[in-house]
Amino acid sequence: MIEVDVTLERPGFRLEVAFTTSATTLGIFGPSGAGKSTILAIIAGLIRPERGVVRIDGRTLFDAAEGIDVRVDRRRIGMVFQDLRLLPHLTVAGNLRYGPRARGGDPDDLIGLLELGPLLDRNVADLSGGERQRVAVGRALLLRPDLVLLDEPTASLDGRLRAEILGHLERLRDRTGRPMIQVSHRLGDLLQLTEELLVVDDGRLVGQGRYPDLIQDATVLPTLRRRGVVNRLRGRTTDTAGVVKIPDTAIEFVTPGSDRGPDEAIILEFDPADVALARHRVEGTSIGNQIEGVVTRWTDDGAGVFVEVRLGTDGPTLAAEVGRESLAALGIEVGRPIVCLLKRQAIRVR
Repeated sequence: MIEVDVTLERPGFRLEVAFTTSATTLGIFGPSGAGKSTILAIIAGLIRPERGVVRIDGRTLFDAAEGIDVRVDRRRIGMVFQDLRLLPHLTVAGNLRYGPRARGGDPDDLIGLLELGPLLDRNVADLSGGERQRVAVGRALLLRPDLVLLDEPTASLDGRLRAEILGHLERLRDRTGRPMIQVSHRLGDLLQLTEELLVVDDGRLVGQGRYPDLIQDATVLPTLRRRGVVNRLRGRTTDTAGVVKIPDTAIEFVTPGSDRGPDEAIILEFDPADVALARHRVEGTSIGNQIEGVVTRWTDDGAGVFVEVRLGTDGPTLAAEVGRESLAALGIEVGRPIVCLLKRQAIRVR
């Protein structure tokens, strides 16, 4: 359980957030300057707020009223900074053992998981961006922390390296069970790694919960829109090129294709604005995907309408963004059967 209720005053900026979560993986999302990284720094003890409390699993790290402010090195928190802060005069092995050595940490159990074995004798200055990120994550985990904080872990990486780091973080999450909080301005990255989101804007918390719920919250949608809302579905490639199946369902998507073989894990991303809705299947069209579903809820935030549709009878949900006139013309209501139309070219294969 993580409890944070703090206020921080700075010239031209005020941070005032309060949240409690039992999620193992938490994402913090919002525009630049919203206060995302500041929240991590407060939890880590790098910034002292004027007021409030910070607790992890009932252990008080900060309480302004009681005069408690646990030192950074005693908070049992591992942090991966945007600039990584690796020690350039040490090898990869030296960086991994720096700090954990005093607490009896052993890097061997993480070397295989992060694929660092071939890099141990190399100088960190000679590594790629993705390799340096893996070293920084390994060093943080070797502190045997109660909590790992990740500040924009993929911000400086290109698409290939970003996918590599996300894959490693996913395996760490699944195999270590270590609680993590990740800050990112990439919503897709957070959806891949986290089970719950905090949405922050201008120093305040505007929403907390699961992404499908937040996208149906009219108070949160304006912030999500500023950074780009997205649909993200997990699938597996099939024997047919470009056809991706959603596991444990009969649902298939026709995609632009990829160079992967059959039965490989894949992620599909597409924007809600690219999903059209129809009462019935459409004949004589070039649209590659027509998938039947049922409306589960909808929200009008003043700028548009987001309609949530459950695909098939047992599939995942997706969001479609339509105009108000379409809402009336289609007779959108909860429980109405609907057909989702999506061009294959609108799908991004990850």
